Amino acid sequence: MNLTFVIPSQTIRTDTKKSVKSVVGGQERVDVLSRCLLNLSRWKGRLDSEINFILYLSNPDEQQAFTIPISLLELDLKSEVDSTQKLIEILSIPKERGIFKENINFSDLMEQISKDSKLYYLTPDGSEISELKKTNNQKENSCFVVGSQYDLTEEQEALLSRMGAIRVSIGKKDYLASHVITIVCHHLFLRK
Repeated sequence: MNLTFVIPSQTIRTDTKKSVKSVVGGQERVDVLSRCLLNLSRWKGRLDSEINFILYLSNPDEQQAFTIPISLLELDLKSEVDSTQKLIEILSIPKERGIFKENINFSDLMEQISKDSKLYYLTPDGSEISELKKTNNQKENSCFVVGSQYDLTEEQEALLSRMGAIRVSIGKKDYLASHVITIVCHHLFLRK
């Protein structure tokens, strides 16, 4: 089974110089996505599935997908500083870091993924996450689309609805994307 998390970001740009100091809590909110990278790297050894993290830069001037194969990369991330530095490297020199970068619009990306993965969209008005195990066959590929510090755009949400993505909720509060990843993995794989 492949497990993919797609997180669109409206703020991250590839044409700006980044450093750990400039992005933590500030510039472009790279720190939000670096926490996702850190959490997924921690799940790597605990799940019997291939894990991919697709960072989608949704700014109209970007429209790029960075596919980060968590299961295949040697990631020795011990802290948020490590993961932030790694994410800056991924954005700066993706090919050298084993990352597949593609210029693609969100619609085409989702169409591509949906060919071999069941789509899920995390949103407060979805089905309770505890029901996920009942609808998810752990042998099939699954893709979870999660907002970062902003919700998905109306167009992105409408596209996912048209594609039949299953709406899943972890509650009515707003959660960090990195926490959403952990909760999804917990409910899919660890809960009895």
